[in-house]
Amino acid sequence: MDYPRVLIFGQPFNNIHGGGITLTNLFKGWDKSKIAVADSGHMMNEITRDVCDIYYQLGNEEYKWLFPFNLIQKKYKSGLKSFSEKDAQRGNETKNGIRYKLVNSLFYPLMQWLGLFYCVIRIKMSSQFRNWLTEFNPDVLYVQVTTRESILFVAELIEYLKIPAAIHFMDDWPSTIIKPGLFKNYWKNKIDSELKVLLGKVDLHLSISDSMSVEYKKRYGKEFRAFHNPIDTGFWLPHTKNDFSIDKENVKILCSGRIGQNGISESLIEVASAIDKMNRDGLGIKLHIQTSTREKSIINRLNDFHCVTFNAFVNYTQLPEIFSDADILLLANDFDSKSISYLRYSMPTKASEYMISGTPVLVYTSGLAAVSVFFSEHQCGYCISNNCEEEIIKGIRFLIVNKEYRRKISNNAVNTAIEKFDAIKVRNEFQNLLSSLTACREK
Repeated sequence: MDYPRVLIFGQPFNNIHGGGITLTNLFKGWDKSKIAVADSGHMMNEITRDVCDIYYQLGNEEYKWLFPFNLIQKKYKSGLKSFSEKDAQRGNETKNGIRYKLVNSLFYPLMQWLGLFYCVIRIKMSSQFRNWLTEFNPDVLYVQVTTRESILFVAELIEYLKIPAAIHFMDDWPSTIIKPGLFKNYWKNKIDSELKVLLGKVDLHLSISDSMSVEYKKRYGKEFRAFHNPIDTGFWLPHTKNDFSIDKENVKILCSGRIGQNGISESLIEVASAIDKMNRDGLGIKLHIQTSTREKSIINRLNDFHCVTFNAFVNYTQLPEIFSDADILLLANDFDSKSISYLRYSMPTKASEYMISGTPVLVYTSGLAAVSVFFSEHQCGYCISNNCEEEIIKGIRFLIVNKEYRRKISNNAVNTAIEKFDAIKVRNEFQNLLSSLTACREK
C-alpha cells in the first residue's frame, strides 16, 4: 500500500491505556516515516515507538491558560520529542504529589462548577508548530477529541491544513463532559453546537461499537463506522484456554484494566463483597485485579476485602498467559447514571482480548451497555444486568459448577473474536478506509 502521511492528534501510542492499545493495533504496519503524533505534554506517558517514533509535544507555545491560572499549570516544552533508551517508553512521568492532588481534586472541580474550566484554556498553533506541519506535510488527519479546547483546535487545524480528516470516539464523553455547576446548560448547548460544527468538517466518522454508531447517527445525523480494538490472533491463540476444570477451593477471578473514577469502581466493590460472602460459606475464591491505576480511594476500599489481590504490573506480552490462567474473567461497569451515560456505547479494549483468551467471561454491567448487549447476543459470556448482590453470587456459583457451559461460552467467544476482531482483517479495512480519504479528496 502507498501509505499517505497521517497526523494523529489526541492519543499517543502506548501499551497501557485502551486508546493507545487500540491505536497501536489499528495502525500497526503503517510506514513509520509517514506517521506522526501531536499531543499535549501530559498525554505523553508510557509512549511506544514500535508503530510511530515521530512525536510533537504541544507545550507552552500551544497550550495557553488565561492569567492567573497559567501560574499553577505544569510547563511542558513544545517541539519534537527526542528519546533516550530510558525515556523512550516512559515519556513524561505523572506526579502524584501535593500539587497534583490539589489541582485535580480541588482546582479543576471548582473551575468546572464555576463554569470557568471551559473558557480559560485554548490550544493555539504556534509558529514552531506551523513550521513543523509544513515540514511533515500530512495528507490525512486522524483525531480523538474529549475536551472543548481540543474540539476548537481540531476545527482550526482542519481549516489550516485543508486535508481530509477522520474522528474516532472511544467513549460517549459528549454526554458527560459537562459537570454539575453554574451555567451547566449554557456550556452543554455551546459545546454540543461546536462539536456538530467539527463533525461537519470531518470526512470520516468512526465509533467504538455498533451501538454507538446507531446512537450517533440519531444524535448527529452522520454515518459512523465502528472500529473496536483488533487482536493479533497469532499472538493470543497459542495461549487460549482449553482446560476448563476448576478447583472450588482455589477459584481465580481476574479483572484487568483501568479502575477508579471512570465508571469502574462501585461495581468492583460489589463483586468483592459478594465473593467475601461466598467464601464464608466454604468456597475459596480470589479476585485478582490487574491494573496500572493507583487511585488510593478505590484501592483502599478494595483492600478491605479478604478476597482481593492486586497483581504486579506486567508487560502487555504476558497478558495472554495471565488471562488464560484465570478461571473467570470479570468485566464490570458501575450502575449509576453517570457511569452508564459515559460507558453505555463503549466496548472496552479488553473485551476482545478477554474473548480470544478462551477464559469464561462474567459481564456485570447495565443491560443498556453495548458490551452487555454484545456478549448476550453472541452468547460469549455470562451477563448480569441487575445491580444486585444475589445475582452476582448466583452468577459466580453457576459458572463454577457448570463446566460445559463455561466451555460453550468460551468457544463462542473465541470464534466471535476471530470473526469480528482479527487484526489483519480489521486493520486492513481501517487503513484502506483512511487511505481512501486522500483519493476521494483528489477527485
